[in-house]
Amino acid sequence: MSAAEIGDLVEAWGGVQDDYQSRRDAAKDRIVLECARALAADPGGERAHQWTLGLVMMLPYVGWLPGDGVPGAVFEAVRAADGALGGRPCPHAVHPYAEDELEDHLFWLRDLLPDLVDESAEWDEDERPRDEWLCPRNVAGFARIAMDFIEPGSAAGVPPRLPEDTRRDIESLSAVLHGCPRPGTDVDSEISRVGDALGRAADPDDRAGLVIATAAVSWYAISDMMRSESVLDDLAAGLETALTRLSDARCAHDGHPGLPGSGPDAVWVGLHLSSPAGRRVYEAERGSSGWGAPQEALLCPVFTAATARETLARLRERREALFGAEPPVDGADSPVDGAEPPGNRDNPES
Repeated sequence: MSAAEIGDLVEAWGGVQDDYQSRRDAAKDRIVLECARALAADPGGERAHQWTLGLVMMLPYVGWLPGDGVPGAVFEAVRAADGALGGRPCPHAVHPYAEDELEDHLFWLRDLLPDLVDESAEWDEDERPRDEWLCPRNVAGFARIAMDFIEPGSAAGVPPRLPEDTRRDIESLSAVLHGCPRPGTDVDSEISRVGDALGRAADPDDRAGLVIATAAVSWYAISDMMRSESVLDDLAAGLETALTRLSDARCAHDGHPGLPGSGPDAVWVGLHLSSPAGRRVYEAERGSSGWGAPQEALLCPVFTAATARETLARLRERREALFGAEPPVDGADSPVDGAEPPGNRDNPES
């Protein structure tokens, strides 16, 4: 393949990456599927790195609104590449796929790929060596990143990554709480969805994270920015359901943390803690930055129950002030032995 042909391919892949949010597009589907089929046809071949990294470039579109069958085709192709390449020997102690987040790779791959594929091209010495990028195990690592992107938890040995829907929820809710919702956002629905998710949560740790997220959005829901009875009721319903599952909460902690003082920060924490992948990302971020309370303390059932009760009381008080009182659900106000107030909830945005 000539340098010009490589350049044309990378430009097409970059176009899919750049315009991934516009609409479902048969032309984009075709570009992605052609790349996936080329990789699936020869997952261990000399061009496997080219097709694998091309698919990685286009993951934002694959995870947004692709045509039917596109994510499945990509997943099967990269899984085949991992199977063909992941066990090959190599002399490298580290590989590029493990050193940066996917977003960083997406930013660089468009410029890097042509020089990577064309070995006669000059190589930027600031990058990892070309042989590390071309290493079969590095290509397999990128294949697993793609697998995990499409089906979170499906691949081992990749950097932890927040699921796309959680990432979008954090960005959208943060924009709302900052007072600048994205165009087209239904603010009432955006806030209510947190309460709905809490009511459905079955895993205790997922539930604990969603209680924190509900507490965060409640600051906005009771502020003068909103006067929505349905939003208050939806958040309260989620908390009531959570409290029925926390009636026997116990712990041996001497104390519990307070939540971050701003709504967006608390949403970030809560939604990270609301999924296994998000909790791995939270630990990695905390390990590198030192910011945030220990995960064990934030997931403590007694802390969760105390946060839920305090938030529920705040929502009920606001609802009564605006619309009149509503009878509480039986058991929602029952005490939890050992619970304590979860800390200062003063929030300048509320």
